[in-house]
Amino acid sequence: MGKKNLRISLLGAGTVGSGVWSLLQENADLLYAQTGCRFEVRHVLVRSLDKPRKAPIPTELLTTDAQRAVLDPEVDVVIELLGGLEPARTLIEQALQAGKHVITANKMVMALAGDRLITLASAQKVRLLYEASVAGSLPILTSLQGALAGNRITRVVGIVNSTTNFILRTMEEGLEQGTPAEDSYRIALQKAQELGYAEADPTSDVEGYDAQYKMAILARLAFLQYVPVEAVYREGITHLSGRDMVWAKRLGYGIKLLGTAERLPDGRLNVRVHPTLIPLENPLCVIRGAFSGVWLQGNGFQEMSFHGFGAGARATASAVVGDLIEVARHPKPLRFEDPSLRPGETAPIESLTMRYFVRLSAPSEDALRVLREPLQTLGAEFHPSETLEQGVEQVALTPPLNEGEFQSTITRIRDQGNGTTKVIRLL
Repeated sequence: MGKKNLRISLLGAGTVGSGVWSLLQENADLLYAQTGCRFEVRHVLVRSLDKPRKAPIPTELLTTDAQRAVLDPEVDVVIELLGGLEPARTLIEQALQAGKHVITANKMVMALAGDRLITLASAQKVRLLYEASVAGSLPILTSLQGALAGNRITRVVGIVNSTTNFILRTMEEGLEQGTPAEDSYRIALQKAQELGYAEADPTSDVEGYDAQYKMAILARLAFLQYVPVEAVYREGITHLSGRDMVWAKRLGYGIKLLGTAERLPDGRLNVRVHPTLIPLENPLCVIRGAFSGVWLQGNGFQEMSFHGFGAGARATASAVVGDLIEVARHPKPLRFEDPSLRPGETAPIESLTMRYFVRLSAPSEDALRVLREPLQTLGAEFHPSETLEQGVEQVALTPPLNEGEFQSTITRIRDQGNGTTKVIRLL
């Protein structure tokens, strides 16, 4: 940038903000060697000046004045780590309008308002980078826009929410250690909250919103097509039971919350997030704990996977600092329109053909037979039923079926039957 110092305003000093501060201090010499710049933090925006912090940030840098942090004419880069839609979106917009480069880890902002902010950054001739918004430390967005940009991507499948990955694996471990199936989800969620992987209100993670935002961003960059968040099908993990885990393992599968984006033969793009049964030998199935993983298919490299720690201060801070290095090396933005904002048609999940795992529970064999009959007409393969304290349970795997037609059948079963019907899609 022609400067010995790159001056920064850090918006937020929570988990990720503290991690960024720590990395900037610990790796100062390395960053100078990589860029020829010294990174100077001028402001750290916080909600309270008196709150204890995880990093020893000098008190003279702390401020509760957002406008001072964002609009200081001496600041070159604003790093937004506040989270949530507002005030983050407004502050990013103000920074861009003021001619500042912006780095953000905010998947909600980039999924819901990314098109507007990217266009604004281009008009202001500044950089807007957001690698940290998807999959923690994995350099997936940078790769799609750099080393892999010459490939036509055909499919993206990923574990992009490490919190749910931790919960699902903890459920499996609990069952192996004797945890009652009906308690496995509650206990696993509680452990995730105790370790700081899940928030006190875990809705964004466990209901799939976090993964939905990330898949909208990931699909846009992979397929060079703007993807509205509402076009991404979303289903979380709260309806899963330990009994699903037990049956999946018996059948040679694991359960993951997967995000999938793929170009269909008719040219439309489908993007979806939902629990998925995947074979135990699949590389994504062995990704454990608070880790993320993304698997890509393309017409050049054929197949490629990314795997790494997806949660916590250090993982996300690593991606933020990587973007900071990119700004220091290449401060001038692209001189042409961002290709990922091109319009295109998306396909609803109802247009897809998939296989399904169906778990039927009923108070008696007669009631189970009523639930089973419509699935038998679809060619479902049933496994022997099992008697439990609450009644009878049976699982089936279907052949490939149209999603819309299959869900209509499931609705009829639920309406007419005396029991419960749980469905999980297969990879």
